[in-house]
Amino acid sequence: MPTQDDYGQGISLISLTDAPDMAKAIADLAAGVIPRGVMRFASASQRGATLTPVEGMTTWLNDVNRLDIYNGSAWVTPEPSLASTTTGLSAASGFSVLDFFGYRQGKVTSIDLYLARTGGKITANSGNIADTVCATVPSAWRPQHSTITGCFDNGIVHGGFVIGTDGIVTLRTATDDIDGGTNLRLHLTFLRTT
Repeated sequence: MPTQDDYGQGISLISLTDAPDMAKAIADLAAGVIPRGVMRFASASQRGATLTPVEGMTTWLNDVNRLDIYNGSAWVTPEPSLASTTTGLSAASGFSVLDFFGYRQGKVTSIDLYLARTGGKITANSGNIADTVCATVPSAWRPQHSTITGCFDNGIVHGGFVIGTDGIVTLRTATDDIDGGTNLRLHLTFLRTT
């Protein structure tokens, strides 16, 4: 009489009291193990032509390099865990950090910087301001492939900034002067390439 595996997975194993039948023993083991492992397919269409899925099955699709799990009604890609931080932002001269929030799920990163302008007025001329470094973002929260552009506001003035792969945040444009003593909110969402 076959016995069950020690891991509670419902896999039938031949017992010493069963009649010898190596082909059946291997077939039973394969039938129990293969559907519980990560099965590889060239594409979703090949997977669909091959499997009648059951909840919990896991597959890898070679054409899109993707892991999928069958949830009982559809193949879904598991979401990566959410990472977050509120530390590590350093302010440049003339600014201080009021708050910092970073969120990352998979390759999508979103950062919010809340800075106080502790220095003097930054004068705008037809929307242009002198490039003004305001902060440096911690390394795990920087873009990896190129400089990214974002927007900021202080409740009255809004404008643009850039963040480089070095994490340096530079104010570039403003609709009006940025007065000393005002608070700036900078927000940016981007895709990391690594």
